[in-house]
Amino acid sequence: MMLDDIHTEHGYICRLLKILQQKLVAIRNGQEVNYGLIKDIVDYLQNHAECCHHPKEDVLYHYYQDHYADSAGEVKSLEKEHEELARLTREFADTVDMILMDAVIPLDVFADKLNAFVVSQLAHLEFEEKHILPLIHKHFTQEDWLAVSQQYEECDCDPLFGGQVTERYRHLAERLQA
Repeated sequence: MMLDDIHTEHGYICRLLKILQQKLVAIRNGQEVNYGLIKDIVDYLQNHAECCHHPKEDVLYHYYQDHYADSAGEVKSLEKEHEELARLTREFADTVDMILMDAVIPLDVFADKLNAFVVSQLAHLEFEEKHILPLIHKHFTQEDWLAVSQQYEECDCDPLFGGQVTERYRHLAERLQA
């Protein structure tokens, strides 16, 4: 079911954000970090989560707003929030790219950007998990689920958590298994 897929994907995203939190602690403790790994995580979030996960949620949210307008207040802001998260992700990805190209960015500035990125992502996930998804689960009927499943075209296989990890994310997948 679509809702189960979203919960599962949120779990995957949380695992990646936990790694970023560990990198943040390492940076603040003056330890070396693998910026390539940070790049892989941000790349995954940018290229898979933004392109497959949020569009799936947006189908749910639009349908909910159209059919359950009386209780759709909290849902209305989510598409805009997805756009804002995409912007933050692009900006943070640009910062990581600059570091990988040997640009000088003070560690405290990078740490602040990393922290802001992780905090916004986690706050968004928590809001959806605690407020929005239970609301949808409570109201949707079998007919609603059928309607939204027909509106959403499944993305290609997940390149990190799917059946086969693509070469691009092999190192990250190994880190997740460690």
